[in-house]
Amino acid sequence: MKKFYTLCAAALALASANAQEFVSPGNGTTYTMEVLSKIAEAQVTNVDGAWQLNADFTISAGDVLKIQNNEVVKFNDKIQVNVEGTLDCTPADTALITGVEGTTPKGFRMYADDANAVLKNTRMEQVGITFGSKNGAIVAENCTFADYNTSNASGACLNFSASSTGKNVIDGCTFVNGGTAAIGNGANTPVGIVIKNSAFLANNTKNSNRPQINLTSYGTEDVEILDNVIIGGHFTKVGGIAVSNMMGYSYSNKVVVKGNLVKENRYGITMTGPVNIFIEDNEIIDNIYETNAMNGGSGLSLYDAAGKGKVFIKGNHIENNLWGITVIGQPNVNAGKVEDPEAEDYNPGDNVFVNNGNGGVLYDLYNNGTTTVYAQGNVWNVDEQTQEKIETVIFHKADDANLGEVIYMPAGDPKTAINDVTVGSTAKARKYVENGQIVIEAAGIKYNVAGQAIK
Repeated sequence: MKKFYTLCAAALALASANAQEFVSPGNGTTYTMEVLSKIAEAQVTNVDGAWQLNADFTISAGDVLKIQNNEVVKFNDKIQVNVEGTLDCTPADTALITGVEGTTPKGFRMYADDANAVLKNTRMEQVGITFGSKNGAIVAENCTFADYNTSNASGACLNFSASSTGKNVIDGCTFVNGGTAAIGNGANTPVGIVIKNSAFLANNTKNSNRPQINLTSYGTEDVEILDNVIIGGHFTKVGGIAVSNMMGYSYSNKVVVKGNLVKENRYGITMTGPVNIFIEDNEIIDNIYETNAMNGGSGLSLYDAAGKGKVFIKGNHIENNLWGITVIGQPNVNAGKVEDPEAEDYNPGDNVFVNNGNGGVLYDLYNNGTTTVYAQGNVWNVDEQTQEKIETVIFHKADDANLGEVIYMPAGDPKTAINDVTVGSTAKARKYVENGQIVIEAAGIKYNVAGQAIK
């Protein structure tokens, strides 16, 4: 009997030792998959040419986890890799980080104050990164994040869980079919970030009340969302871009949302709380998948109860949303102010509205707030840009004495209000509204949006 107990104790001790998580010493070592495969505690094995991660492990501050060129790394079920140092995944050609088939892996957790992630030419499937580094940053270039399974963080595939510096950059990446938002952060963890030249396609497949890009912004770090394509999966609760300061914290930063195509989401772009935001030169089209127009479906939705933020809107094409622009509360909205070209708040407007409405009624701009909204220099969804006709597509003080006024005259010139667009691969064109329809004019020929010449 004594011998049996001794054998059991030895077996338990061995199991405990085998279960011990590997933690790197933090002495400046770079760990590749091959190096980790030779460390028993790390439990990294080679299966059919792919590196399989079978246990959690930690790369300490000062150390580097490096994924090499053409490697395939597979997380086993519920496995999470903690990187307190640097995650370096910058192959010359490509690398794949995914899950073992039939499993639900967690992915990367980076919570040390100085943790950094550098990603390039990498495809990540199922797994994401939850990032709690205060001093570090994520820099991702030419990467794909597909089918994120939400087990690591319910907020986003790239989820910022601590306030972070303005050094975060997402450039030329694709986020597709993620279970929740593609990029997000918490209500009390503002993050400085540049998101540019990237595609966001049908994210938040769980159809929770989160947009594809979901950012809190206040404090000192700027946010820039530039030249991206954000196309929804026709989900009824998932918007395109949301920027918020729901706690009403103080700020000195700015948010720039410019040059994006935002299409086929529940709504296009929303602002909640006091934010200093510039919304310019975006195409905001077909955001109609809210089932109840009283709950959403705006091309632009602007809410600020305290009136502490500033909203500058210029050069946007806003088409076929349930509402064009909706204003709620007391936001300071400048969607065109042309009275004094020398004034600090001068804004040529240049926004174009086409077929925004619901219930058989057109709503280019609905001021459901109490402040005056300037919206001069814009082209409205009427066949003649006269005060009488524009009034029919704007809801404001003239319709309800409790609401703020919209100052919309003078209107814009339909032939000059839209920025240049590209037709085909090289030809430059003008896009404008003429006789109630969108016209694209190139080399002296007018086309409709289907590419057919207009005679």
